[in-house]
Amino acid sequence: MRGKSALRAGGTILAVCCLVAVGAADVKLPGVIGHHMVLQREMPVPVWGWADPAEQVTVTLGDQSKTATAESAGKWSLKLDPLKAGGPLELKVQGKNNAVKFTDVLVGEVWLCSGQSNMAMSVGGVTNKDAEMASADYPKIRLYTVDRKPAAEPKDNCRGTRRLCSPKTVGSFSAAGYFFGRELHKQLDVPVGLPDST
Repeated sequence: MRGKSALRAGGTILAVCCLVAVGAADVKLPGVIGHHMVLQREMPVPVWGWADPAEQVTVTLGDQSKTATAESAGKWSLKLDPLKAGGPLELKVQGKNNAVKFTDVLVGEVWLCSGQSNMAMSVGGVTNKDAEMASADYPKIRLYTVDRKPAAEPKDNCRGTRRLCSPKTVGSFSAAGYFFGRELHKQLDVPVGLPDST
């Protein structure tokens, strides 16, 4: 009898935990949004993610704040007003159950690096790789390498690895992307974000 009571109590606790987990979904964002990211200057800034249906989500960046409501499938999106180059800023996304914060967000130029073999060659593969890697101390150039996972349809999420450009991180990055981004950074004197989706 005591065993049955314990089993019944355990089942009740498990059921309650499952109900809490289902009823209290956290606000989530795509992998491309994160610490150390660079946002495109002088253009509306899209921010999107997932939450409970009809949940209100507030996004704050610098001195501006906007709210969106999740649709029936749980997806929400909004656009922040254009920003001038600069930073660092903090991006905060607040839902009813949780808040997500991203720090060291810069605003500047963002250029997608994509192509075939010409884009795939890394800085570690160039002729003068030692000198190039040793001089690659540009913390305001942010490298984002997208995980290679082919898809037959467009996706609203992707995973990857973001790094501040340094002698230790640049070796595996696209050589064409890095040299292009470095030239932009030197000429324009603004942060540069380089997502590589080769």
